[in-house]
Amino acid sequence: MLALYRGTGSDPLPPQLLLKGILLLVYSGVLSPAVWCRSFRENLVVQWLTRGCAPSRSTLYDFRDRLRPVFESLSNQVIRQAQAAGFLTAGVVAALDGTVVRSQGSRHRLANLKRLTKYCEALTKALQQDALGLPVEVSERWMAKTPGGRESQAARFDHAATVLAERLRINQQRPKAKRLEERQVTVSLSDPEAAVGRDKEKVHCACYNTQFQVDQQSLLIITYDTLCQSSDVDTLPRMLDKTRDVLGFYPSVQLADAGYVSLLDIQDAAARGVNLIAPYQESEWTEKKRTLNAALQLGKERFVWLPDERTYRCPQGHKLQFDYREKVPRRSGEKNVYRNRYRCATEHCQMCPLKAQCCPKTKTGRTVKRFDNEELIEAHRAKMQTAEAKTLNRQRGAIIERAFGDMKAHRNLRRFHGRGRARAHAEIGMVVLVANLITLRRLHRVDPNPNKNTT
Repeated sequence: MLALYRGTGSDPLPPQLLLKGILLLVYSGVLSPAVWCRSFRENLVVQWLTRGCAPSRSTLYDFRDRLRPVFESLSNQVIRQAQAAGFLTAGVVAALDGTVVRSQGSRHRLANLKRLTKYCEALTKALQQDALGLPVEVSERWMAKTPGGRESQAARFDHAATVLAERLRINQQRPKAKRLEERQVTVSLSDPEAAVGRDKEKVHCACYNTQFQVDQQSLLIITYDTLCQSSDVDTLPRMLDKTRDVLGFYPSVQLADAGYVSLLDIQDAAARGVNLIAPYQESEWTEKKRTLNAALQLGKERFVWLPDERTYRCPQGHKLQFDYREKVPRRSGEKNVYRNRYRCATEHCQMCPLKAQCCPKTKTGRTVKRFDNEELIEAHRAKMQTAEAKTLNRQRGAIIERAFGDMKAHRNLRRFHGRGRARAHAEIGMVVLVANLITLRRLHRVDPNPNKNTT
């Protein structure tokens, strides 16, 4: 850590002592550097642990920013110590999930393209007056009151414009039925990197998605990540690779919920030799929708796939004909999957006794869609019906939700205390480091012999 201070003037306060005091405060649920400053002067335990260090508020903010790349490295060292002690061995069963944490950015400073353009025009005029040395009459509540503040605000607005342009591009690539209106695509002006969505308290705000990968046996957090998105889509391959980087191997079994599973995710898990245990497009909402649709229309499962003939056979024995092939964007347009559409002949459907249950509204034949490699989805669904998969899937919540409960209830992390993804990731790193140190100490106290440990 001392290498981080080279070439910066006078000798720093001992970083090891500052880190000890900060980790103690994080353990107590104190995450704000402003409160750390007061605790270093008033908390006797912190004073004893840090040998009387009394850093200023700005010093603690700088210390947190300086150690941003270190926290993840320290967490990895704890995991490797657990491996050396025998608490993490080959054949790891890992549970993956994410939770949304509110950003430090104000939820009242969300802007769409029209509002951002209006703000940028007003701010540009003010900056031109600043350059000429003319006084600026600040009539807008959102505008900074000083020239320096307006320069900083302009840089942040430029960043927000770049982020918003990318979100508008992604929105245009979505299917028309899922595409938002332009006015509904927004960005946070105080924290442009943060995603815009609803947090766990259903508040529409700027937020970050925190991902935890937890070992089933030891309950250690193997790895973590902080993402600028409000959903868990497209995160499974990334977290599997981070797990490999930390442990040196992939988990043998990966537990996750339905938000992580798509055809591409099933393919990625299979390519890495990971047994993925997660329901495919199944939740309470989809189950209700499926039950409702079953009463209105015969489901796709009633049609039999004929692999040799590459077509479907309907419940009345008629074969569907290939209609057309379509491209379906996935993972924000970075990858595509292809889907074929099959249609039953119109004369069969119009005279069919099952028309009222199969295709009551169409005047042409019933259509059925099938992805390329959909047999992987069918095999995955069949696997999820086995007793072993059901048992493992029931255990996922008890493994992963404990980590989130500890983070929010004991470490008091319900919103971040710094703007930007890097500071949010550093704050999560401190929480994970503390949680893993507590868990590793408990594992050693339960039984020093990991072969007998049943925690």
